[in-house]
Amino acid sequence: MEIHALLDAGVARGVISDDQRAALLALVGTMPAESAQAVAGDRSMAAAREAPRAFNGITIAYGIGALVVLFAFAWFMIDRWRVLGDGGVLLLSLGYAAVFLLVAHVLQREGFGTARGVAMLLAVAMAPLAMRAFLRWSGMWTPDLDRICRMPEHPFAACQGDPLAIELATVAAAMLAMRAMSFSPFMIPIAVVCVTFPERLLREWSGGPHIDGAVMGWRWAIIASCLAAAAYTMDRRRREEDYAFWMWIAVAATTWFAGILLFQTDRSLRPWLAPVALLVITASVVLRRRALLVVGLMGVMGFLAWLATDVFKVTTTFPLVLALLGVSIIIVTVWVQKRFPDVIQRLGGDPSAPPQLPGGFAMLLAPALLGVLLLNDARSIDRERAADRRIRSQAGVSRMRAQRDSVALRRAAGQESPAKRPE
Repeated sequence: MEIHALLDAGVARGVISDDQRAALLALVGTMPAESAQAVAGDRSMAAAREAPRAFNGITIAYGIGALVVLFAFAWFMIDRWRVLGDGGVLLLSLGYAAVFLLVAHVLQREGFGTARGVAMLLAVAMAPLAMRAFLRWSGMWTPDLDRICRMPEHPFAACQGDPLAIELATVAAAMLAMRAMSFSPFMIPIAVVCVTFPERLLREWSGGPHIDGAVMGWRWAIIASCLAAAAYTMDRRRREEDYAFWMWIAVAATTWFAGILLFQTDRSLRPWLAPVALLVITASVVLRRRALLVVGLMGVMGFLAWLATDVFKVTTTFPLVLALLGVSIIIVTVWVQKRFPDVIQRLGGDPSAPPQLPGGFAMLLAPALLGVLLLNDARSIDRERAADRRIRSQAGVSRMRAQRDSVALRRAAGQESPAKRPE
């Protein structure tokens, strides 16, 4: 590894500080001429190959290129699926996967590791499409099963075969790619499957009259809780690649979706949004995950918006009180940093050590247990909302019918009045 990349990795993982990195780089000037030339040669070779993988223009360009390829392929498949047939789609997806793997081999030989990983990720993305086409081409999945499984009442085991096979193929392809090279974006399809698979099983088990109901909100909360426990396990066992990053992204997305559904459907939970958001923000600091911080901040903003538009809608002094509260928080934070620097340092934790959440897995799995316990109440809430919707719909139909009848009566009265008018 080139010396600059090694020192940058040491700073990123907290092994050395920025000052220590600068001191070590200063030693290069005191090295013998041969060693200095060797270091310079390594630096020039590294610069001639590929920029280090980070949040930079090169990585963003790779990502945009991969998205364009996937979009073009999806567009082509949607437009030409019936023309090509299942067998043609299967051959085409396998052919594309082979081309991507060949490109990855060439990029490996040229020393472009990140570009090789992107090419292999595109090959992994062909796995679900190839499996879906194979199931239909081989007759394992038929149009009759499609129609049966779209019905409200359908056989559970028979209807799980198609999505389960597609998900297993995707996970298997991603894990084979991980064995070939260490590249954290290989976790993207696995994280997606970790969301879709339990959501489908919970939907079959819990049910619910509406897709936007409280039952669905608790289902997503259960999924987010279990994903958080899995991501925490990966963080505790992390070695080199940050595979848990994509799992935490999935946790953040499912938490946000669950929060929106529960906030809209269950009014009794709205006052709890602020403490839950603060807990998520605290967890983001302890776990060192910015995705959780974004979700927590969105929860705080949602809670304040609810206070402003509902609870204190007619209170003119609420904005002033809120501004004073924000300023007070800033002042207290500065005072705590000045008075208790050791406490602040302990709260930050050791960046070189795995994150340690107080309560561990019990804390992360608590929302899942709470969701299981409250599913029956959520079903009652959804039934009440469904009944309220029916009543409102019937009332709306009655009003429209009454208005239509009133207009018809006025028109009839207007047509009869000239006939009755004396000459």
